[in-house]
This record gives sequence, structure tokens and C-alpha cells, in this order.
Amino acid sequence: MPKCDGKSDPKISRRSFARAVAVATATAIVPKSNATAASQATDGKTALSPESEAQYQAILAKYSNRLSDEQKADVRRLIGQAQKASATLRSYPLDNSDEPAMVFQIYRSDRDKKRR
Repeated sequence: MPKCDGKSDPKISRRSFARAVAVATATAIVPKSNATAASQATDGKTALSPESEAQYQAILAKYSNRLSDEQKADVRRLIGQAQKASATLRSYPLDNSDEPAMVFQIYRSDRDKKRR
């Protein structure tokens, strides 16, 4: 299988895709400035997008009587992390003609026995 250098061949290899995802994840984790981290630490709340805020409010509506204040803060933090991860995934350019790296196929042992 020929190597993909990314210049002449428009397809991307699994190795270069994994490298790009690792770099994107690392840049998403690193805070942009100390001022942003300090303001979030003093507020105790992270800024969420409207859809993430709606998800947080839905969780509170359903489970608020079961969650302590610490657990509610943890849920907010986890939703914020998921928001960052989804923003990283959404920023990856895709065309309509791009196919998945692998096609999901269900393995069923009962079908395998019938074929023998």
C-alpha cells in the first residue's frame, strides 16, 4: 500500500488522520490565556453554548433533587468539555463525498454458524 504524503494524493492515511486528531485535541485542551482560566475559576461556572446550556438545564430538571452542588458543577464541567470536543470535530472540513474510514458491520455468531 503506497504511503500518503498529503500533497499529490487527496486521500488521508489513518496515521496522518490520527496525528491531526491528536494535535487538534492537544490544542483544544491548552487554555488560550491565563486570564480566561482565572475568570472561570472565580466565577465557578464555565460559559456554555446555548445548546449545551439547554442540555445542562434538561439534566437539572430531571435530576436536580438527586445531585449535590458539587455534582451539578461537575456535570456543567463535563458538558463544557464535551462542547469543546464537539467543536473540534465540527471544525474538521468534510465534503459530502467523503466516506468513513471503516464501515460498521454487525457480527452475529448465529449467522456465522449457518454459513458453515
